[in-house]
Amino acid sequence: MAVNSLVKQLIKESDNDMASVVSAGILGDCSTFVDTGSYSLNALLSGSLYGGVPSNKITCLAGSESVGKTFFALSIAKSFLDNNKDGLILYFESEGALTSDMIKERELDVDRFIMFPVATVEEFRTQCIKVIEGVPKEAKVMIFLDSLGNLSTRKEMEDSASGSDKRDMT
Repeated sequence: MAVNSLVKQLIKESDNDMASVVSAGILGDCSTFVDTGSYSLNALLSGSLYGGVPSNKITCLAGSESVGKTFFALSIAKSFLDNNKDGLILYFESEGALTSDMIKERELDVDRFIMFPVATVEEFRTQCIKVIEGVPKEAKVMIFLDSLGNLSTRKEMEDSASGSDKRDMT
């Protein structure tokens, strides 16, 4: 059996709609980027001054408090909205620090910027899944979580409310 025929047969037998030969491209390949507003950060993330955040990947901005992570997130959100006239920003926020004035000052389209306040990891997971399931396949959306480090677990919240100082090791 020729290699080409065998490859096609194996992909068919896998019953995996996402399976493909690498020469045809891989689902995770990225051809589009969202500008971060910083040539240096663009180059670090994509290898190009004009690239930025890969449009089909999860990207994490990590750093100490008050170093500008939210500023970069808003810059990326603005670039995304500017380049996707029907695009939406889904912004899950756990710090209570982001204000409508901050969004307006950075000239983001406030009618396409949806804020979801969350306090626990479980709230974020549940709300994000529900929202994603409601997004049409052809829609252009960018999702932000600001900030993961500030989210508690439901158990931590319950322990705190009951006065328990036990540590959640799960």
